[in-house]
Amino acid sequence: MTITMSEKHQVTIPKKIATALHLNKGSLFNIEMRGNRIELIPLEVRERTFTEEDYAKMGKLVSKQKGQQKMVTKFSISKLKQSKK
Repeated sequence: MTITMSEKHQVTIPKKIATALHLNKGSLFNIEMRGNRIELIPLEVRERTFTEEDYAKMGKLVSKQKGQQKMVTKFSISKLKQSKK
């Protein structure tokens, strides 16, 4: 599959790939250069089945966090990646 980089150095992920990986506007990626390749690694894609208890816990968390937006920075992303190791 071939894509073209725009004048602003942007690329569009083909719809088939975005759909298959459940990617949406605002999805976060780690980008790495490996030799002459570029890798985009989605940070949010993870298959999981949630229980009713999980949904209840998430609902409580959302209620507590409403209106408390947090900045996503390179530092916060690196901290997330470190905590997942």
